[in-house]
Amino acid sequence: MIITNAKYIKFEGDTENSAISATIDGIKCSVPISEGNKDYVEIMEQVAAEIITIEAADTKELTWDSIRATRDQILRNTDWTMTTGATVDQAQWAAYRQVIRDIPQTYKDKTPDDVVWPTQPSTAGPNT
Repeated sequence: MIITNAKYIKFEGDTENSAISATIDGIKCSVPISEGNKDYVEIMEQVAAEIITIEAADTKELTWDSIRATRDQILRNTDWTMTTGATVDQAQWAAYRQVIRDIPQTYKDKTPDDVVWPTQPSTAGPNT
């Protein structure tokens, strides 16, 4: 995995949606900060090995491209919730994922700074 242009994006008061913006194997990505995310783990391993550094990004430069990249990454990271046998409330997750998909349309008359990301449903199974 070749990682370049890694920048830490921290949204004020919203650590759940903080991310690392990076180019991974030539593709610009927004990688949510999560120990369960293999791309995030790989980035942090390369930082620890001093292969790459992460710069602080200016959060004032939030763009629709970065919003879409974050949306796409969230959807990729939650694909597993829609698989047969997933032990989560799939109806809640389907609704959450639809809200995520609709972010650009929901906020089409606003600026990227106005976007409010929904809270993810529980990953605990419906019978726990």
